[in-house]
Amino acid sequence: MRNIILFTFYFLLLTFYLLGCAPKVAPPPLYKDLDLSLNKVIKIARRDINVLKAIVDIKIESNGNPHLYINASMLLKKPSWLHMRLYRFGIMVGNFFIKDNVVYTISGKGSDKFKDFGRVLYYSVFWWEDLKNAMMYKQNKQYVIKAENKEIRLNSSTLQPESQEITTKDKKIYILYDKPKQQVDLTSRLAQPAYRTGRLDSEERFLDDFWFPSVVKITIDAYRFTVKVDKLIVNPPLGENDFKMPEEE
Repeated sequence: MRNIILFTFYFLLLTFYLLGCAPKVAPPPLYKDLDLSLNKVIKIARRDINVLKAIVDIKIESNGNPHLYINASMLLKKPSWLHMRLYRFGIMVGNFFIKDNVVYTISGKGSDKFKDFGRVLYYSVFWWEDLKNAMMYKQNKQYVIKAENKEIRLNSSTLQPESQEITTKDKKIYILYDKPKQQVDLTSRLAQPAYRTGRLDSEERFLDDFWFPSVVKITIDAYRFTVKVDKLIVNPPLGENDFKMPEEE
């Protein structure tokens, strides 16, 4: 019996060791040996993405201390639309959306306090938008994109965003991207024209083999929002009440 217990113990230790040392999956370095233009980088990144649906956990800290933890269902739609439903303990506590920087409250306590966060969240995902008079250069293993009010850094091998800094009149906003994750969605795949026509080149494979940062950290003044993406769907069909103005309800 003692030998069986010892064998079981060593087997569990070996299992935990092997799991802990398992290689992490990373985006393929498809663009490692290429020097791309800004227009090409944007074209590759945005593809045919018009709408993203995400189920996320949001941890909010104030001055480094825990402040609030909520779950959310988000819809992001070009251009400049964000619809967010907030939940605590499975109960909806807020339902609002942002269009062109204006917050519209449908229910709950959605207010202007979400304005900065919602706007920044939108541009943290659709980072290739709002790049007025932008220029790009390569620095070490990154592409650095500089526009009038922001600086974005991408991994030059994978084109995954790594950081973003946004400057406004009265503050600086910092965004960090982490934990790239692969999302293969059959609905998005079948919706691609390349699948319907039987033609699929390396660029059109983007939505079939879609990588995204599954953790986004946004720092605004004393607040830090850590957004963890549990599920992401590219170009989902929209429901009847998605992006409907409050007066249309």
